[in-house]
Amino acid sequence: MSESLPYQIALLGLGNLMRTDDAVGMLTLRRLEEFGRLPPEVRVIEGGTLGLDLLESLRGISHLLVLDAVDTGVVPGTLLRFEGEDIDNLPVSKSVHLLGFSDLMCALRLMDAAPAEVVLLGVQPASTDWGTVLTPEVSLAQQTLMQSALAQITGWIIESSALAAPAMECRDIGVFT
Repeated sequence: MSESLPYQIALLGLGNLMRTDDAVGMLTLRRLEEFGRLPPEVRVIEGGTLGLDLLESLRGISHLLVLDAVDTGVVPGTLLRFEGEDIDNLPVSKSVHLLGFSDLMCALRLMDAAPAEVVLLGVQPASTDWGTVLTPEVSLAQQTLMQSALAQITGWIIESSALAAPAMECRDIGVFT
């Protein structure tokens, strides 16, 4: 992203590729990359289960979009969206990674380096047992997750373009009587 723009956008995929639906964040991130659907302004970060090891990767990021499996007890394959205080109030038991993610966000806040906006897009898993293939419910939800991620990123890019646009100059054109 150009240095003149007011912020940096990162897309962070979380998940364990060996735990069926828990891999949805990482697999969706990879699909978005493979299909060339991500704008060049976006920094892609494969976070896996790294937790605090991601600290340096997120420095300088002002807008963070996180993809992950989040267990809230709803119907498997349901797309979930959390932002702002909703993320802070998520019980850490709802995701294998939220404890690490929560710690990461706290560390960034302590360093005064937390992103200005964080959005977590999650999918309710059907299973997090050992395995390398998504369940049918979560596999079907993956397309919606991709579309939602692209919509969020596009919104941030449009917002940054509007902020970066030079102000129109007003001229005195005289008064008509």
